[in-house]
Amino acid sequence: MKTRSDLLLRDALATVFVRGAAGDAAARRALEELDSWSPASPPGPALGELRSEDETPLFEADGPLTEKFAGLEGYVRDRARRFTSALAWIQEDGASGDPIACARAAWDAGLFFEVHELLEPVWMQERGKRRHVLQGLIMAGAALHHLTQDNLAGARGLLREAARRLSEATPEEPLDLARFGRELGELAQLIENGQVKHTDEIQKLPRLAPRASD
Repeated sequence: MKTRSDLLLRDALATVFVRGAAGDAAARRALEELDSWSPASPPGPALGELRSEDETPLFEADGPLTEKFAGLEGYVRDRARRFTSALAWIQEDGASGDPIACARAAWDAGLFFEVHELLEPVWMQERGKRRHVLQGLIMAGAALHHLTQDNLAGARGLLREAARRLSEATPEEPLDLARFGRELGELAQLIENGQVKHTDEIQKLPRLAPRASD
């Protein structure tokens, strides 16, 4: 996504997902309506209320995307599918109050930009070593987002810096962030070697998984 309209739509949908992941009822209604959205039918009431940062409605009253976002229907459908998958896990796991658990669900659903959006507010309030760890997770999301946009150099650099920061994770973290960091470093090397040029080419996505019990 590279045009101003692309970015406005991306940010608007990501904001709704972040709010829905946190348990906001109106946002969850909008996400449910987005999952069944069709350009041939009027959007649901919650969906019809969505606006971009510049106050442009996302959807026309009769169903299609508004003119500013015309041509981005495929992106909307892809995001709707991923949002539904991530939100189902969040609800099933009771993770709405845990930004890192929500970020894990987003990561597994391929919502890499949204990982950044979920964790940045938490990172801004954190201090000490954990702030570095959270920034590592944010950088991991940003790196994979860059990779979806074919920015190989940006992705590689962010992956390496994320791996460095995640190496500071303590054993008290519920997720095995040290292993995740090592896998990010391995992915950076694959990119440098020319073996991975897009997220579609990643054979084994680095896993944000719980720490194995002793």
